[in-house]
Amino acid sequence: MSTNESSLLELPALLAPSISAAVSHMESSRALPEKLLHELRDHGALRMLTPREFGGLETPLETVLKVYEAFGRIDASVAWTVWNANWGFLGALLDRAGSDQIWANGSEPIFANSGAPGVAVPTEGGYRVSGNWKIVTGIGQAEWLAVVGVVVEDGSPRLTDRGTPDVRLFVLRRGQWEMKDTWNVSGLLGSGSNDVTVHDAFVPAELVAGIDEPARIDRPRYRGFIPALVLPGCTAVVLGVAQAAIEETVALAASKKTATGGTLAESARAQAVIAEAEAALQAARLLLLSVATALDDAGEKSEPVTIEQRASLRAAMSHGAQVSRKVLMDMYELGSSSSLYRGNPVERLFRDGMVALQHANHSETLFEAVGRVRFGFAPGRQLF
Repeated sequence: MSTNESSLLELPALLAPSISAAVSHMESSRALPEKLLHELRDHGALRMLTPREFGGLETPLETVLKVYEAFGRIDASVAWTVWNANWGFLGALLDRAGSDQIWANGSEPIFANSGAPGVAVPTEGGYRVSGNWKIVTGIGQAEWLAVVGVVVEDGSPRLTDRGTPDVRLFVLRRGQWEMKDTWNVSGLLGSGSNDVTVHDAFVPAELVAGIDEPARIDRPRYRGFIPALVLPGCTAVVLGVAQAAIEETVALAASKKTATGGTLAESARAQAVIAEAEAALQAARLLLLSVATALDDAGEKSEPVTIEQRASLRAAMSHGAQVSRKVLMDMYELGSSSSLYRGNPVERLFRDGMVALQHANHSETLFEAVGRVRFGFAPGRQLF
């Protein structure tokens, strides 16, 4: 493991005091404090996937997921924001002219993103982009917004040589979108995941990238299936949240009295639930990391990422989500009335975790796509 990787793995613990001090602010303002966001940026948390040319670290995916998980153990909103802001890999996809615009001031840009499709109409020198994007994490503080857009000509989607819609990434600068204050939710409040509207914004060709096209920078991190750099981050976060819920429940159980007079920790049922939860969570974590390692290895060896490997990634994500959901419910139940109260860590972890598990990447329907691949069919899902 390189020095950079070791430092990154230590970063969540290093920033834990700053994160803990910001909890009340995040709950009330529904966003990360600017000071904390800049602290995350200055310590390298937002440049894990950025090319070295732009001050990035080109961190292996396995390590990136461990960092997300560790942040998730401390605070879900911070972890969610760090995951969503790590879009520096765009520097490897865009033309150098486009990348130079984004990294012009020498510091790591703050990204927001959305994978829901908008519409992009070709025009001289680029595209006119329009769309409405829901739940865009960190948009209130973002300097750049990367969105997926379907290229439309003469009112119909333009098709690629493979006969599929031409779907690309479009990078907009602050001032080209309108944020709507919609993030009135139960959990992940600090993520500031408001809605966005873009109307006929011009995006020059140098700020447009193909999703399935080879990266401009040919190095291990950018040789594989680019969406794999993004997709599993949400699962790593919820695995961290679920682990934190176990740890907080164990701490609570040492003093919480039961109806029989003993402590919760002395209850055979509580002992069994905790042991089962930790075993299941550790297995799900190792499965996700093993898939990430396989993707890292493919990049190092310049081997193509197969559809079977993509299916393994999705299966590991859906499995991790299933396990995390059960763990959070079990911990909430074990805490009984204590879990109801604001100020109890399990209460907030439960809210945050359940909101994170509502992400489309955690849908159990993705198991169906994985099964289709196992039977030799196309997955039938975009960005699979």
